[in-house]
Amino acid sequence: MSIKFPLMSRNQIAASLLVLLHLLLATAYSVSNPLGEAPDEADHWAYVVYLARERRLPEGPRVTQSKHPPFYHATAAAVASLATPRFDFLRANPDVAIDPGPTQSSNFFIHTTLESWPWQEGVCAFHLARLWSVLLSSATVAAVYGLGRSALPHRPGVALLAAGLAATLPEFAFIGGAVNNDNAAALFGTLILWGGFAIYQAQGQWRAGWWTPLALGFGLLSKVSILSLWPIVALCILLGAARQRDGETDTWQRGWQSLWRNWPRWLLGGLIIFLPALALAAPWLLRNWRLYGDPSGMALVQQTIDLRTTSWTWADSGWLLRGWFLSFWGKFGAVGHLAYPGWVYWLFAGVSAIGLGGLVYTWGRARREHIALYLLALALLAVALAMWRYSLLALGTDQGRLLFPAIGPLLLLLSLGLASLPLGKARRWLGAAFLVGLTLLTLYGLFGVIQPAFAPPPPPPPNELAQANPAEASIYFGELTLSGWTLEDNPILYWHSPEQPMVDWRTDLRVTAEDGTLVWEWRRSPGYGRFSSDHWSAGTRVRDEYVIGWPDWAGPGRYRVEVTLYPFGGEPGQDQPFVILGWLDKDH
Repeated sequence: MSIKFPLMSRNQIAASLLVLLHLLLATAYSVSNPLGEAPDEADHWAYVVYLARERRLPEGPRVTQSKHPPFYHATAAAVASLATPRFDFLRANPDVAIDPGPTQSSNFFIHTTLESWPWQEGVCAFHLARLWSVLLSSATVAAVYGLGRSALPHRPGVALLAAGLAATLPEFAFIGGAVNNDNAAALFGTLILWGGFAIYQAQGQWRAGWWTPLALGFGLLSKVSILSLWPIVALCILLGAARQRDGETDTWQRGWQSLWRNWPRWLLGGLIIFLPALALAAPWLLRNWRLYGDPSGMALVQQTIDLRTTSWTWADSGWLLRGWFLSFWGKFGAVGHLAYPGWVYWLFAGVSAIGLGGLVYTWGRARREHIALYLLALALLAVALAMWRYSLLALGTDQGRLLFPAIGPLLLLLSLGLASLPLGKARRWLGAAFLVGLTLLTLYGLFGVIQPAFAPPPPPPPNELAQANPAEASIYFGELTLSGWTLEDNPILYWHSPEQPMVDWRTDLRVTAEDGTLVWEWRRSPGYGRFSSDHWSAGTRVRDEYVIGWPDWAGPGRYRVEVTLYPFGGEPGQDQPFVILGWLDKDH
């Protein structure tokens, strides 16, 4: 007796390959993007470390991301605990800037050899948590396909294109490779809608979307904005119960009559869906009520965000929509400050405009799918309105990842619009070419935008170095040598490593008055924090420029410039005394 297994369809095989493609792309971002250099990632990691080490939820605003429900962070903590979750390898960079000048850099953290391969202890734990995010975002790609097949059963190509967009979307690969609860929100938001549409297609039978209670409960335990999708599921149950099939036509008149007659059946189905979900989330909601006075913990949220202090304007609406658009497609860095060149966003705008036009064109023709389209649009609108309402309270909400709970309906609507173009048999090949192009742009985001922003600074030109050498001999500070400096305008130091350094060295440059009063001081990693000294090889030379911030009380006079070198965690001047480099004459 032989057992026959059902064969996968061509579309299912293609969808599986798309999941694998996203897994590879998100893993590439996870491995290559420096640790902590993703939106709020350091704060999310602090929450994960706290849960892994303390094995309890924090109280109060000390752990800022504890304003979020704990599902993602608790599961990430369980995965990270396979190593040793720690935070001490993340070293803040004082020279970071959103729009860096010549003496600043884009990286929020100084990345030392502690983060190098082979990963150990806290670094290994961080990468394990990132791997958990990769798995969640990859599962989301599969869920987008499932949602598409359930919402638009007569349009399998649309479901496949939407899964392809999720797989190759640059921002989704970037966030998918980061420690961030938006990955769990994206997965559960998509599973919620998939389950809701499955119930709708089964005419209100809750068993068709048996996983929906779990998705609703765990989704709410991942991010509060998931709550905006609960009414959509309720609508799916009601509309499914009212849906009567007559061949290929929905006969709604008889359906509404049946809905009223059979209200105990759909009410019971609703209770079966929502009561277990509420039971899952209840302990966290009750805890918030006890500690902060309301189930959502809004009092805690207000203590951990930058509060908006002005009224909302039309300009704010434009700012929000523009930010959502740009960063939904792709903006990188710890605060989304690393952007593609402008022409890339014009390409994304063109694709969006074509998809929107196609969607408007096909809306009136897709009569069999009218209800499904309205439900998809309502789901997207519900999440967008929830985030707009949050924007009335908080700053910094112009981030497309905040719409990820609705990534499924957004990409399905875009895909439906693109698939409606009158391209005939060429549609499939053009769709494949589009996804290949988007994959290349995703790789360009990693290797053409992120990595150059965090690359070491270029070495100083030989002629500049020759002119900077003073008459005095070079100054030796243990592993590093100060081989030259200039004090005109902005002080510039030229560091040299005769041998390969083993320590993360820091400089302290200070300006003092003739009587010894400290006027200005700056402590940094040489090279603006882009190239920690323990990464230097023998013979490395680094140009280190400073911009003196003169205080208002510092009048004209003669000021002394001093420098020392000390290891990270040490105290300036303790082992290596300050050395006088020269004097500055201030005229005004």
